[in-house]
Amino acid sequence: MTKRTPTRKSAQNPKHSPTKKPATKKAATPTCVMQAVLSALTDQENGASLDLALSKALKTTRDLDDPKDRRRVVQELHAINRHRARLAWHLGQDNTRVSPHHLFLAWNAFESRPEPIGIRITELDRALLQRIAARTFADPKMPEATRLECPPAFEAPLRAALGSSFAAEMEASLTPAPIDLRVNLLKSTVANARKQLKLETIDARPTPFSPWGLRAQPGTNASATAAFRDGLIEFQDEGSQLAALLCDARAGQQVMDFCAGTGGKSLALGAAMENRGHLVVCDISEVRLARAKLRLKRAGVENAERKHLPAVDDKAMKKLHARFDRVLVDAPCSGTGSWRRNPDVRWSTQAGNLAELTALQDKILARAAAFVKPGGRLIYATCSLLPAENDERVNEFLRTHGNFERLDAREVWRAVARSPWPCDDSPVLRLSPAKHGTDGFFAAVLQRIPAPR
Repeated sequence: MTKRTPTRKSAQNPKHSPTKKPATKKAATPTCVMQAVLSALTDQENGASLDLALSKALKTTRDLDDPKDRRRVVQELHAINRHRARLAWHLGQDNTRVSPHHLFLAWNAFESRPEPIGIRITELDRALLQRIAARTFADPKMPEATRLECPPAFEAPLRAALGSSFAAEMEASLTPAPIDLRVNLLKSTVANARKQLKLETIDARPTPFSPWGLRAQPGTNASATAAFRDGLIEFQDEGSQLAALLCDARAGQQVMDFCAGTGGKSLALGAAMENRGHLVVCDISEVRLARAKLRLKRAGVENAERKHLPAVDDKAMKKLHARFDRVLVDAPCSGTGSWRRNPDVRWSTQAGNLAELTALQDKILARAAAFVKPGGRLIYATCSLLPAENDERVNEFLRTHGNFERLDAREVWRAVARSPWPCDDSPVLRLSPAKHGTDGFFAAVLQRIPAPR
């Protein structure tokens, strides 16, 4: 789970959401931008992820060549997804269906724009726009969960998990995340990467916890820099960096990234290993592994082998059982900790099916454990704030796997980091947007009990 964030004050801080229509009107948004946003919203309505819908809209919309217009599409689409519950509530006050068309119109009304050009508008639409534009965005009658963009499926478990911090964490999840970068130590140092970015007018400062991290302001276009093209930096939230850091991967080890996706943590593991040893990058998706190949090449990671995971371990995979010093499981999860970066995830029906997700997490964790050698470590991580996906999964695993024990992550931290342990007296990594300024992340370090001598 990584990025493209809006820069409007209303999207950056929910406390300053649009309230009333200002006296002066904003400049009209170009027609191509409006058409691309509406097209992407329609694809989302039909089941596409925000990233896929956005990618398609940027490729297929005519006359969308100006980089400023393309960035505007990204900003608009993220903003509408970030404000979806509140926009839907206002549409509901008028008994209007929450369609892509009407979400788009409602957002334009609250942004106090002229009537959208190039979009078909009926007289009923015009009347709706007038009524919405006269309202206060954060209406006092709006339920708290709606104001905080918390979906019904998650309200009860998040309130139970966060307690008195519920409102603060939900508000933090509405604030666009900064641009977190991990410096690739195979090609640069943190100081040198920061200097190179400065030459391209990007002010990136060291992250508070990760020894590998730099942080820039939301909306910073770091992907256009030579530092990114040359593999000196990668996009990676600081919380994700810390989960990789806790693997304590070392040069010469055998290391497996079991749910690698497009390889974000694999890149961090490869750098920590200094290109010595053997890194196996696994995923069930050939498409994601193909993208990982490109990223590994740009980063200069030369000790990595990509493996497509079959449905069950075949003969080739079984040969790898009990061979690895470190196995990282960044498990599929609800993504509740990543909502500030991925505002569409909170509305995913798949993410809201916790029973299905926790069963999958148990299955993945048990399967990955077979690859850990005696004395080796299994690191379980999620970008979730929910105990059902975190502590409860670890406890269930330990209950059914008597040959594993949980290590105190604070002890591991002392061996790999210079900064103080960020999680109070917790023996597991537990990060949140409001408390740590990172995505919500969980990581536990488990060790396969060494065979007695």
